[in-house]
Amino acid sequence: MFGYLRLLLAFFVLISHVNVRIFNLNPGVVAVVIFYILAGHVVAHLWLDIFPNGKGKLYRFYRDRALRIFPLYGYIALLTLLFLLLTGYGNPDFSPVKMINTFMIIPLNYYMVMDNAILTGLNKLLIPPAWSLGAELQAYLILPLIFVFRRMKIVLVLSSLAVYMLANLSFIHADYFGYRLIAGVFFIFALGSSIQITQTGSSATTLFDRAFPWFVWAGVLVLGVVFYRMDLFSPAYTRETFMGLFLGVPLVFFMGKSPVKLPCNALLGSLSYGVFLGHYLVKWWLDHTHYINSDSALYIPAITLGALVIAYGGVWGVEKKVDLIRKTPKNRDLR
Repeated sequence: MFGYLRLLLAFFVLISHVNVRIFNLNPGVVAVVIFYILAGHVVAHLWLDIFPNGKGKLYRFYRDRALRIFPLYGYIALLTLLFLLLTGYGNPDFSPVKMINTFMIIPLNYYMVMDNAILTGLNKLLIPPAWSLGAELQAYLILPLIFVFRRMKIVLVLSSLAVYMLANLSFIHADYFGYRLIAGVFFIFALGSSIQITQTGSSATTLFDRAFPWFVWAGVLVLGVVFYRMDLFSPAYTRETFMGLFLGVPLVFFMGKSPVKLPCNALLGSLSYGVFLGHYLVKWWLDHTHYINSDSALYIPAITLGALVIAYGGVWGVEKKVDLIRKTPKNRDLR
């Protein structure tokens, strides 16, 4: 069922980038928070259920995550580069440092201190949604530590939650530390890992894992009411991140427990990553050619269809080949 959820979340990110708002909320921010929870859920599954303990486990984990993230990203990045080279759209700046940072991905969510914008006329990254992949890759580097060192887990997770709350109370930058930087969002990835650990009944399950997701869920419910009544919501994305946590925890928990097997689940999950990465390329192409204007009723369907076509090409031309390396006979359940 997660494949359907992932594709829906990718669509929410897409429509947020054409300025669609739902009840005055940015649906893309809500979606990214739920993506973070799902990422933590997947990592716990890989670390505890797929890769065997022993020498080389950490290497196999990092290798798998790199093969999951970078090949399709590279495919869409190259398509975007080709479009920019042919059209000059956005006054692109292909300076070496910016290009290195772009293809490394990890530095991209530090745009507030590093100028990684390729489209200088629009102040955009080569793949604008990829800043969140930077945070995700940083989480992948840290998450194995909290599975091995359980005391470290409590310290890191609660410290991240404290940073997130300080941001949303406007003691520190609300947008940066409450949504963009790993210091304030790491606990969200940990939420997903705790949900997965609890569901599988792993020997690694602790009272912290059982209680933490629901502690956060109840906390954002109560704080959401308090913030609303006292007009404490920051000008950044407090409402959206609260909503992402409030919806994401039960969604991931109950969908993870569901025995229902839906058709095409794996395919839709694979397409979701390409839609997430590729929709800006379609949007820029439409904006450049004016084949369909942004005020047309066909604008969002056209971007969606184009992103699905790009994603499908990536799944069959790139991911299918990479999966032959990733998904060895012992590891067929990799996601």
